[in-house]
Amino acid sequence: MWVPSRLRHKRHAPVDLGAVSAVPFDKVREKAEGIEGMLSGFSMQVMDSVLTFQRAVGSEGGIFEFGVYKGRSAAVLSAHAQPTEKFLIVDVERYITDETLSGLFSSPEFHLGSSENFAKDYDGYARLKRSVRFMHVDSSHSYRTTLNELKLADALLSAEGVLCLDDFSNLHYSQILPALYKYLYRSWTDLRVFLVTDAKCYICRRKHFDRYGSFVLNSLLDEMGRRGNRHVTLARTDVDREYRAFYLREKTDPDEDDLYGRSIYGHFYEKP
Repeated sequence: MWVPSRLRHKRHAPVDLGAVSAVPFDKVREKAEGIEGMLSGFSMQVMDSVLTFQRAVGSEGGIFEFGVYKGRSAAVLSAHAQPTEKFLIVDVERYITDETLSGLFSSPEFHLGSSENFAKDYDGYARLKRSVRFMHVDSSHSYRTTLNELKLADALLSAEGVLCLDDFSNLHYSQILPALYKYLYRSWTDLRVFLVTDAKCYICRRKHFDRYGSFVLNSLLDEMGRRGNRHVTLARTDVDREYRAFYLREKTDPDEDDLYGRSIYGHFYEKP
């Protein structure tokens, strides 16, 4: 493994995800890239890794997406939706075609509507609370909508659930950052950021931060490698009781270390 044993956190052992992938990643990527959209190969690799980890540790629950467009990210999600799980995609317009829907690995339910009105417009909403294990949000990106979606995620996510928020660090949508951190630090919530990339932010409940943090620390670089990308670096330059997320990015130099600033920040990689 890429993390030296002296830095390995022993509470949560690395999980080998090779045997539990529902669909081989090359098939997932081929399907997704055949659909028009902005989801990058890097983001596909990260999302697929997190969803596979959930399967490996036995997490169950619905898979939801708000902001579908033509279905590229829905294709990745569809590779992980189990027959017993609710798979729901929501958008204000139906850009996704019947042909695309029928070609996904699992068939989702499509709901026409907005995230702002989902709680009152979707029949059976009350039964969905605390039942979603993975929720991907890629909708309007407005400040108020993002605040509402965080509130919605807080109501829907299961104890082990993950929220994946798109365009987290895209400053064309700089309003996402204040909306996210206003909600996290000004609301009564147990949501915590555990991983950020240049495109997305991954959030879990505080109780399960160590589980997801250990996965990122001990297994994520290997999982990216299994998906064809061994040129990635993990960064963490501070740990505080209020914020201890990791940052994952592609290397700018082939010889760059797997752990950013190891000689200076090595103690921040000792445990999640």
